[in-house]
Amino acid sequence: MTAIDKLIEEMQRFELPVLNHQENQIETQAGYIIEVERLGLYKLIHLGDVIAPFDDLEELCLFIKTYS
Repeated sequence: MTAIDKLIEEMQRFELPVLNHQENQIETQAGYIIEVERLGLYKLIHLGDVIAPFDDLEELCLFIKTYS
């Protein structure tokens, strides 16, 4: 399973929509984009600004759910 596959699986668990998927980026609700940088590291971008890198997918999804 790839890092993108793991991300999509976790997003489904948290009921976060995948609005667009291009190579190593996934766009979701409220202007958030998640970029897979390297195995196990996910960069969260909101409206063009980098919010933070995450290595915990549950924490990443909870952040998006909380601040959407």
